[in-house]
Amino acid sequence: MTILTEGTPGNAKRSAPIFSGADGLLALPDHEGHALAVERPSAQLSQAVLAALRASSPALECDADNLLCLRDGQATHVVCPSRQATRPDSMADLLKQPTVLGAVVTRSMGEDGCHVDHVVLAEPVPGLACSVHVIVQHRSGQLAMAGWGELAHGQLLFHLQAVDRPGAVPVAVAGCLGEGRLDITHAAAARAAPH
Repeated sequence: MTILTEGTPGNAKRSAPIFSGADGLLALPDHEGHALAVERPSAQLSQAVLAALRASSPALECDADNLLCLRDGQATHVVCPSRQATRPDSMADLLKQPTVLGAVVTRSMGEDGCHVDHVVLAEPVPGLACSVHVIVQHRSGQLAMAGWGELAHGQLLFHLQAVDRPGAVPVAVAGCLGEGRLDITHAAAARAAPH
């Protein structure tokens, strides 16, 4: 599959805004969610994730020591920030042009392989000096999560929520990208409905 953007990993050219605001976001009330485990992947999982990235998105360069796992139910989602997005001098570029921040690679329980599920993008917010829209987009182009980020002291502070789509579950993720790394400070999801 190809990423639905053009250009280098740090420059995503699109003809339309990546998040129009018309897409509704699913709220996650504090008392209805559960925390998602956030941890560094094992060496074996890191190798599988990097192999999946090389196979499907060779232009996206990520470092094994900068990957973070979000575990929920039957799947592990590995957030893979691009080297270019984590460079300390790259934050100002987020205010100038749409940018590919990284990807999300998924491994389902019981599977050996990993697959690149989502691309993480940022786009400047017109009229706001230090703000960007941040989205997580399925490889098909459909939005999965969206939110906002603020640039402060050379770092991108962001908050994302699941986009309201059929079958979507409320999820919220917050964190910081900058100073050469990604930190996820909050990750929670709604409890799965019984089947």
